[in-house]
Amino acid sequence: MIYGTVDVAVPVALSFLGRHHGWEGHGPGPLNLVGLVPLVAGAALILWAGAGHIRAWRDLDWLVLKVDPDHLLTPDYLVVDGLYRYSRNPLYVGDTTMWLGWAVTFGSVPVVAGLGVLLAGLQVGVRFEERGLARQFGSQWTEYARATPRFIGVRRDGPRG
Repeated sequence: MIYGTVDVAVPVALSFLGRHHGWEGHGPGPLNLVGLVPLVAGAALILWAGAGHIRAWRDLDWLVLKVDPDHLLTPDYLVVDGLYRYSRNPLYVGDTTMWLGWAVTFGSVPVVAGLGVLLAGLQVGVRFEERGLARQFGSQWTEYARATPRFIGVRRDGPRG
């Protein structure tokens, strides 16, 4: 639900706040259609990364789960395989990629501004989230964070999940 709102409804709504550059009539022009590539790629990243969470959820002992105020923003598991082998935050990479796709597809300055706000928010939010993961998972998190780029980059030697 949240991804549908953040990655679809908000950029579509923002696109109505300004002109659609490059559009011909009521539809996207040829250059705008290039935006469909990152749009679809971002959605695929989100689905693929989400599958890693679903696998981890299946392995949880649901009888011992508890709500811990010290890690409300962090899950009770640490995903280090799949896309998480290459990025500590592939969901955020997917979000950003989708927003880039929307900005190009709509040719919309307000969507570009929204992407800027999203990027700034992710930079701040990810630090809170990662501090919680460090408290919760200790050395397992430290080793994983040392080996795996925050967003995108080259993986260093470390856990193979």
